[in-house]
Amino acid sequence: MEKLTITASDGYQLSALYASPDQECRGSIVISSATGVKKEFYIHFAGFLVGQGYHVLLFDYRGIGGSAPADLRTMDAYMHEWGTKDMNAVVDYLVHEKGLKEIIWLGHSVGAQLVGFVDHAEHIAKVVSVNSALGYWRYFPLPWRWLIWALWYFVGPLMVKVYGYGVMNKIGWGENLPRNMLLEWRTWCLNRSYFRGSLTQLLDAGQFVHFTRPITAVYMSDDFIANDKTVPLMMGFFPNSPHQIFKLSVREHTRGKVGHTGIFRKKYREELWPVLMAIIEK
Repeated sequence: MEKLTITASDGYQLSALYASPDQECRGSIVISSATGVKKEFYIHFAGFLVGQGYHVLLFDYRGIGGSAPADLRTMDAYMHEWGTKDMNAVVDYLVHEKGLKEIIWLGHSVGAQLVGFVDHAEHIAKVVSVNSALGYWRYFPLPWRWLIWALWYFVGPLMVKVYGYGVMNKIGWGENLPRNMLLEWRTWCLNRSYFRGSLTQLLDAGQFVHFTRPITAVYMSDDFIANDKTVPLMMGFFPNSPHQIFKLSVREHTRGKVGHTGIFRKKYREELWPVLMAIIEK
């Protein structure tokens, strides 16, 4: 894949990868990562999509992977900027530099949650939301509920105090996060309405009312984060977007555990990728 640098409106440099199909193109897809997940995690699935005839772009949010500074303690960015700045930069790049429109936005977890911040959503044909859910800790099943409670009330604040940032890789939760990102995420997850308060502050509205692109939400039956309660609640943030919700029964397709991130792993190329491809093309 071609290595790119995309410049956000505030001048921040984002690391990205881009590929085009050899055959006739069927469309364009952005894979927007989950929290703390580097773009390279999706590279095999991106290759699969290119093989199906799609332009594909992967990118790292500020503070993550190739878009992170050498020392996270020097970074003051907030998580909401992944939507207000980084996602907007990606759409603008594809439209103005690559001449692409009718973009399919494949958002994994937070990658779909924040797409409502895109200013020129008319360039997005549709959103495919994978395991995107309202992250309030009490809405998770036991015993995970109490592990997440411990993360936000003890482990998270302690990491920030000791290290100056969130050392998420030490607890197996992906890439490390700058201080403000971790603390903002913590605030969201301790609130029953998740980041609705942030929307009120940033947009003077509690919902993404201007976002009207259709959303197809799919979630795994063995994902404790995206579940029967949290996925519909997340879709409520987009009141003017027509949406469909699909619960993918993992046991019907594989004996493996898929959970929150597994569907993008190479080992599910034969079992689950065709299922996700069918949802993308529906």
